[in-house]
Amino acid sequence: MTSSTGGPRSSRIFYGWWVVASSSAMTFFASGLFFRGFTVFFRPVRDSLGLSDAQTALVFSLARAEGGLEGPAAGWAIDKFGNRALLVPCIILAAAGYFAFAWFVDDFWSFALVYLGMVSLGNSIAFQHAMFAGLNNWFRRRRSLAISVLAAISSLGGMVLVPVVSFIVLKRDWHWAAAASGVAYLVIVLPLTLWFRNRPEDMGLLPDGDAEPPTVAAPARGGHAARRLEIRDYTVREALRTRTYWFLLAGSGLRQLASLGIQVNIMPILVESKGVDEQLAATLVGLMFGITFASRLALGFFADRCPKAYLLGGAMALEGVGFLCLLLGDWNGSGIWLILAFIVLEGVTDGAGVIIWSALGGFYGRDRFASLRGIVTFSQSWAQVASPLFAGWVKDHYGNHQLAIMLAVVFALGASASCFLMRPPPQLTRERVQQPGQT
Repeated sequence: MTSSTGGPRSSRIFYGWWVVASSSAMTFFASGLFFRGFTVFFRPVRDSLGLSDAQTALVFSLARAEGGLEGPAAGWAIDKFGNRALLVPCIILAAAGYFAFAWFVDDFWSFALVYLGMVSLGNSIAFQHAMFAGLNNWFRRRRSLAISVLAAISSLGGMVLVPVVSFIVLKRDWHWAAAASGVAYLVIVLPLTLWFRNRPEDMGLLPDGDAEPPTVAAPARGGHAARRLEIRDYTVREALRTRTYWFLLAGSGLRQLASLGIQVNIMPILVESKGVDEQLAATLVGLMFGITFASRLALGFFADRCPKAYLLGGAMALEGVGFLCLLLGDWNGSGIWLILAFIVLEGVTDGAGVIIWSALGGFYGRDRFASLRGIVTFSQSWAQVASPLFAGWVKDHYGNHQLAIMLAVVFALGASASCFLMRPPPQLTRERVQQPGQT
């Protein structure tokens, strides 16, 4: 069989790129204030509330895992009601959560309730599920590039806003930084949803701006003339029967197990285990996100042209090398260069994670993407809790994070092996559906 990429496209800018632009602008703030910015809150919240490293890491790791825990339910709701139906109310919930975080948190339980039940829940559903599913709906051939642009702007948000949030925390305190985050969500992020649309079909368009769905040529058989069959998407049950899905799930889970404990604890690791000044550490983390910005754009470009399994496998192996540099480095003498090597390597390879979702959409299609993604995120939610919590426990008991970093090296290499084993599943087809006016 040979694939067809679809019909001719209009010379006008495809509306899907406006969806990418508005989504990227929203994610810029969500990343800088929540997905990346939480690292700045770690130490001041811990010290202000009198918590241990393990207690603080538990809440922040549960916040990251929450996107997986509600994954199946969120995926089902998105596939049934559309992305925008969840995006808008969840942004409002996150904004209200930041105000409550600033004004009503004074002990561990209020911290856990507000951060998990409002800030994290709103951000996770809006920006981990609804937004990724939305972009997957708008693109087929340029899916990797579209998702990588979103992810690149996300890392740019970390580069710009993490030092800003750190500055507010140091000059005022973390309560001011939390309140400012709530204002940003209501004044800037929420209005950007006006440009977000669920699917191209809602506007009389097709993915990538094509004039007709992609088809494959079916050879002539038994006296029947050759014909073209329309490519169809996998159902959830069909996808779960392929080995590729389980290799992708394993690779994604092992990568979370490797990287999330380091990312949640990156500020304590750099400041307390590696001897970096606090503001300099925030600047280094911002630099890492800046490198990720360029890396994600490059990876998105190549992922639409190269085998995704090899691209992911190579990137995750390189991430393991970066964790090894962090393990051996410190902010004294020649060890500085190893810390800087980690910042560069983690910046380059952190962008590879989003290619997992591009691969999922490319392998299995658009119709059940949110549900299939929800299963993946749910299955790895235990790793999102265990990895940061274990890193905090290691610091509490051994005075540094070395054991946690050592295991991150091992898990990153395991993720690399799983991704190298992935192979694209076969394309599924159906009789071509004639559109009005087609012959």
